[in-house]
Amino acid sequence: MKTLEEKLKYNSLKHTDFSFGYKLGVQIYKDYPKLKEKGKRELVKLVDGYRELARDGNEISKGFMCGYRDAANDRKVKK
Repeated sequence: MKTLEEKLKYNSLKHTDFSFGYKLGVQIYKDYPKLKEKGKRELVKLVDGYRELARDGNEISKGFMCGYRDAANDRKVKK
């Protein structure tokens, strides 16, 4: 199974909508703890919006949700 860093490296080499969304999702997840309460609420709204778009088939949103999920799973494994 590939690590989060390997997946990020792979998606950094590609120039597709999915890979752009993937990198964005990972970065957003990592930035969450650094935000103040208002920023966290806005981020939750952003993620909800991407989730809805991903369900409709938007490739950037699909990549975003995959990156967000992989970053969350990576954090859980490291605990």
